[in-house]
Amino acid sequence: MRILTITGMLIFLTLISCKKDKVVKSAFTGDCSDTVSFSVQVLPIIQQNCSTSGCHDSGSSAGGFNLSDFNSISSASSQVLAAMRHDGGFTAMPLGGDKLEDSLIQKVECWIAQGKLNN
Repeated sequence: MRILTITGMLIFLTLISCKKDKVVKSAFTGDCSDTVSFSVQVLPIIQQNCSTSGCHDSGSSAGGFNLSDFNSISSASSQVLAAMRHDGGFTAMPLGGDKLEDSLIQKVECWIAQGKLNN
């Protein structure tokens, strides 16, 4: 019962959180010498961990985030990255799961640093 209450509160807080109040850390400055492909590298990360899990797909849009296509992922990329990195002030994603591998997070960071190309 307590788990359901905590889960309910987390969902409620996610839904009422205000995106404009979030502070995003500065852009990634690591090695991004190889061009990151959205369709081959970034989209599968989002699909496997965010949009096909029933959380951030077009049907549920949990927390107001629909991450099912390029435009929606690109426009929310700063918030998505902060949640993936478990930055303070953001709900750590995937919700209730382990942090994604650094190599996956770095691919998203590089894609953003390279201008969020639709490639």
